Amino acid sequence: MPEGDVLLSNAEGTIRAHGPAVLVCDCPGDGLDLAVRRVAAFALTASLIVVGIVAARAAPFPIVFIAATWTAGATAALVFVRRRRRLHGLFRLDFERAEIVQEGRGFRRIFPVQAIARVSTPPALDVEEVDEPGLAPRWLLLHLSTGEQLRLGKAPAYALGPALAFLRRAGVEA
Repeated sequence: MPEGDVLLSNAEGTIRAHGPAVLVCDCPGDGLDLAVRRVAAFALTASLIVVGIVAARAAPFPIVFIAATWTAGATAALVFVRRRRRLHGLFRLDFERAEIVQEGRGFRRIFPVQAIARVSTPPALDVEEVDEPGLAPRWLLLHLSTGEQLRLGKAPAYALGPALAFLRRAGVEA
């Protein structure tokens, strides 16, 4: 498969046009995912150790509540990251085949192109204030009629312009 025309390329991902009807977006979003999984693994391991110490009667029983709190927090964080992971991945928007294919870590989903409700570029909330308002990062979000959102890329508004123009030519409302 040819590389295609690069519409966006930065540390957050890549957007390429493969001809006039195919857009390939790679938005991994792995930074937070990796950190949360490591901290959660530590918390769950520490919880097991604490429960083992209490079971051996080397510590008083109320300490189990600390382990339970760590376990609940780690589980909640892992659920949050799993839901967030559904927003990211490798997306192939094929307007000729009328399908959107999302491939992420451990899953693959296919949506019909007719499920696209609109596209938007809201500000990325996970960044600090930027001196120049036009340079503040924004998400390129694809809103589906099912209520789901897909993050296609992240960049300043001016850098998202070519991808937005491609989507408008394909008939996607802004």
